[in-house]
Amino acid sequence: MAEKGRRYVQSIRAASAEVTRRRILDAATDLLSREPAQGINLDRIARESGVARSTIYVAFESRTGLFRALARDFLDEQRFDRLVAAASHPDAREALLGSLREGIRLYAAGRDLGRALFSMSVLDPDAAEAIVVLEHGRAPTMRSLAQRLKDQGYLRKGVGVTEASDVLWVLTSFDTFDLLFTGRNLSEATVAKRVLSMAEHVLLAESITSPT
Repeated sequence: MAEKGRRYVQSIRAASAEVTRRRILDAATDLLSREPAQGINLDRIARESGVARSTIYVAFESRTGLFRALARDFLDEQRFDRLVAAASHPDAREALLGSLREGIRLYAAGRDLGRALFSMSVLDPDAAEAIVVLEHGRAPTMRSLAQRLKDQGYLRKGVGVTEASDVLWVLTSFDTFDLLFTGRNLSEATVAKRVLSMAEHVLLAESITSPT
């Protein structure tokens, strides 16, 4: 009975800690999305989430840890698993089409937080750690996709794997998305159309988009 009691108490504490962690992440996300220029202020996040400043350190260990958690939460909330599934399609052409669309969907859904994190990363070393999380695996995935496009005969004549990897690196970046979505005030659907068109004309031997 004593062992069951201890497990019950531990379960309650774990649930409480997760609720607190969620409140902190939601407060930080909301503040960054609303006021990206203000950056991460732990005192303000503590006030917004109704916890002590020390609680943030208990939950995330450091300011860097909070940024990393924000990035992981961003990927979870915006269903990064859908992008992974699209990129894993056995047909490289379909993998390219699907992953580009899913990447744009993900960026559009989390645009405010994404823009704040990418902007802050230039000057804030802790924020830069969030980008390490967000960008983890993108370069090798683009290299692998480029190789698959070549192996399956989809690359345009004269375009090698290295060049294709570089092009895909640019097309799948948040900066490319935001230049079109925010800079040109285009809709998510139009951004997807533009990016797919660029991929088609630069990389592919045959069209992947429908004529309009």
